[in-house]
Amino acid sequence: MSEASSDFRPRPALPATPRRVRSIPRAGAVDDRVQTIDPASAAPPYPLDPPLVEVRIPVRAPHANATGYSRNVLRNRFPGAEVGDDLHMLFTEPDKTGRSRLSPDVLVALNVPRSPTRGEYDADLLGPPDFVLEVLSRSTWIHDVGRKLNCYQQIGVRECLLFDVTGEDLAGVGKDIWGFALTPKRREPLAECVLPTGERGVRSEMLGLVAYVAERTPPSASRETWALTMRWHDPTTGADIRDYDQTVAGEALALAGQAQARAEATQVRADATHARADATQARAEAAQARDDAAQARDDAAQARDDAAQARAETQAERAKVRTERARAEAALRGEEAALRREEATRRRNAELEEELRRLRGEP
Repeated sequence: MSEASSDFRPRPALPATPRRVRSIPRAGAVDDRVQTIDPASAAPPYPLDPPLVEVRIPVRAPHANATGYSRNVLRNRFPGAEVGDDLHMLFTEPDKTGRSRLSPDVLVALNVPRSPTRGEYDADLLGPPDFVLEVLSRSTWIHDVGRKLNCYQQIGVRECLLFDVTGEDLAGVGKDIWGFALTPKRREPLAECVLPTGERGVRSEMLGLVAYVAERTPPSASRETWALTMRWHDPTTGADIRDYDQTVAGEALALAGQAQARAEATQVRADATHARADATQARAEAAQARDDAAQARDDAAQARDDAAQARAETQAERAKVRTERARAEAALRGEEAALRREEATRRRNAELEEELRRLRGEP
């Protein structure tokens, strides 16, 4: 077993006698689950003895958020691999009889097919996990950075990421998130990197992701410690991986957007159909108007023809009247002339008779 990393400062040793404790969650607690605590592992090099003891502790919302978020992200990232949170891991320690049990906050076994019915992870049978995440709290940090980290190194876990959800630097390393690439003889700190946003993170080579602290929430009436929020960053896309709630909300928003888009498309199609109907009606009305205009033109032409015919008939009638009047006048003038001739003839005859009587000497 190798010596612990020099990043850890010695802590005062606690009583060596393990106790089984059940604590009642306070306000803000969302769950309680079985974890393992070894009070004897208070200071480096975190010895493997005494054996592990189960202790039930309350898990506060920030702890559950970190583990639940990481579980969902890694299950989506590695859908065929075993990804468990608080899954009991059984293993055999060297030089010990019987088997020990630990409960990593999150474990990832990339070459182990995922089983939704698996209630515990047998590291002796399936092989050690490739990656584990431990979320430190005031109640568990000693055990997380001590006994559990030593066991992970001993059984062959390849990477261990540690996240201090309280932001209080419980382990005294001056970091909120850090980790190790583990071999039986050495702990190599995981590489730190700077994200495009300027945040500093820790890269997991096993997962191909970067973990960093995205938010720091101060204490509140229901929580006496700071609450840190961890996020996984995908270097290949340059974006954070959304958590489950964000994914569901995003999917719901996308579905709502799609529904809205479909509704708008339906409305657009309905409007287009209505517009086409209006256009068809307008074309029909225009055609009817053109027909009416043509009929009006025809009626006007017929009226003009009728008027012309009436004028022609009137003119002909007037001409006939003038002709008949002229004939009548001519006849009247002829009759007057005849009467004048007759009157002239009578006067002449009367004159002749008077002359004849005078010549005869008649009175």
